[in-house]
Amino acid sequence: MKKFNILVIGGTGFLGSNLVSALDREGHHIRVLSRGHIRQEENHKNVEYIKGDINNNRDLDEAINGIDYVYHFASTTNPKSSESDLLFDVSSNLSAVIGTLNKCVKNDIKKFIFCSSGGTVYGNHNEMPISEESPCAPISSYGLVKYNIEMYIKYFNYKYNLNYEILRLSNPYGINQLTDGTHSIIPTYIKRILDNREIKVFGNGSVVRDYIYIDDFINLTLKLLTIREKNNTLNIGSGKGTSICELIHKIELLCGKKALIQYLPERKFDVSKNYLDINKVREVYRWKPKISLDDGLKRTLNWIESIN
Repeated sequence: MKKFNILVIGGTGFLGSNLVSALDREGHHIRVLSRGHIRQEENHKNVEYIKGDINNNRDLDEAINGIDYVYHFASTTNPKSSESDLLFDVSSNLSAVIGTLNKCVKNDIKKFIFCSSGGTVYGNHNEMPISEESPCAPISSYGLVKYNIEMYIKYFNYKYNLNYEILRLSNPYGINQLTDGTHSIIPTYIKRILDNREIKVFGNGSVVRDYIYIDDFINLTLKLLTIREKNNTLNIGSGKGTSICELIHKIELLCGKKALIQYLPERKFDVSKNYLDINKVREVYRWKPKISLDDGLKRTLNWIESIN
């Protein structure tokens, strides 16, 4: 396999850190640009870490110089936090990506790979699963910003022929994910149920989501290092829907404990039902998820128990 120089923006987060480890195992040369805490992994042989901000021209120039592929996996907000400061959501995410795209064009990047959100860009739909051809009508600032970033990526492809892949990712979960409730509910629920602490459910638990284990997602990201396939918008998920009630029941059985549940009012920015049609990514990249939700929950539980 040919080895590339790869920039991972947000490479210390949940998705990015797992991607960096996988790219390092493949023998690529990786540069990580991150605003967050940077800790050099002892087993990473080909990784250079840069603490910086993509809104800073000097940091971005240093990070992107000599790079072949750019993975943009950074976000300063999540669906909840984006609602509290709309201007920050736009300036720290949308504006930052536009600046990055300009640098990609100037540095003749082979491909720009952006992690969007399959769970928020579509908004509420009655027909499931949701395909890439379904209309996008986000009901959260987070989804609006993600969708507008997608539009700018396509604009840069039209104007400058910048190759891209847009990944509309569902709800990833697994090892190295925070258990504080800021991202996926799965590790949070497992940790709190193990500790006999209350979990929060917004609404009556009927909300349906599509969950994908991190290893399946990372296996796909490695397939993107080709120019043969390019300029695709792809749904990435399991293709199956699971309600919050069903998820809690699975975790209860796995942990051997009953969940203590605090039911709270529904949130207006939460989509009521979402799971994705993944036929396109099957056809384009010959990829499909291999790890079932039950197996993924077991792996996540084992990891949480190992770090406690």
